Amino acid sequence: MTSESQTWSSNGKLLITGEYLVMEGALSLALPLRVGQSLKTERNNNSILHWQANKPEGVWFAADYKLPSLKSIYSDDKILAEKLNRILLAAVDINANFLANSDGYNVITDLGFNPEFGFGTSSTLISNIAMWAEINPYHLLQKTFGGSGYDIACADKTNPIFYQIVNNEPKVLDVDFHPVFKDNVYFVYLGNKQSSSDGIIAFKEQSEFTSKDIDSISVITKEIVKTRSLYEFEQLLIEHEQIMSKILKLPTAKSLYFSDFTGVVKSLGTWGGDFVMVTYDKSEDKLRKYMQNKGFDTVLTYDELVL
Repeated sequence: MTSESQTWSSNGKLLITGEYLVMEGALSLALPLRVGQSLKTERNNNSILHWQANKPEGVWFAADYKLPSLKSIYSDDKILAEKLNRILLAAVDINANFLANSDGYNVITDLGFNPEFGFGTSSTLISNIAMWAEINPYHLLQKTFGGSGYDIACADKTNPIFYQIVNNEPKVLDVDFHPVFKDNVYFVYLGNKQSSSDGIIAFKEQSEFTSKDIDSISVITKEIVKTRSLYEFEQLLIEHEQIMSKILKLPTAKSLYFSDFTGVVKSLGTWGGDFVMVTYDKSEDKLRKYMQNKGFDTVLTYDELVL
């Protein structure tokens, strides 16, 4: 016996300003993306939670869990199945009624982007499971991966947001950020997926910053939203990179990969290999040729990616 299906969906994200320092109270600018992840459930009557996760190329992984214990009885990727199991157990811990009956479920998730891209594979899953379990997604995030929560805030948004943690609580404000120079803004994948949790640990262990640094990033965030000049936008990005490079004790992406590039390069998210945002005032074809010559084939325009 089956019943009607239910579907939830969440948007991916990019953090434009405030990486790392968003956890320390810096005001940050985040953008929800056109791509995200959906989760569809349908009841079955065999007391099994059958999970199939799809990515753009096809099936990503599959796993079966016995209900209500959530004991794993099958998986074709042990690491991913254990990660999913932890999220589901955390959801049950928050809401004891979730998955408590003996009915089973067939679940299909569809990820709309390459999971290596760092667009929010985990956060969109957390958001969707939280909606299914009828729990607070921020609580589920803190019981699983941790982090600032800006990605959770983007999951149900269709416009740019300011995100800030104030007194340990997330503050989300819709902002009008539709840069007139967006045709000069691109996103380039560096090809080395970074672990957000590892990056956070390294930041907490190695970084050195002051309240002045946090305030400086907050000011840059406000100015970036206000500016209508590509040149001013670029100068703010350069200042942001310099501050974060000093705090993280890491070289900037431009100095590592694009020292001869005439535009500006800003790291996004965990430094070291996810996407970078670049500005370029010449033709898109020239930018793509430059990036291809450097070995970077994934170049997305602002309108291709941002909602």
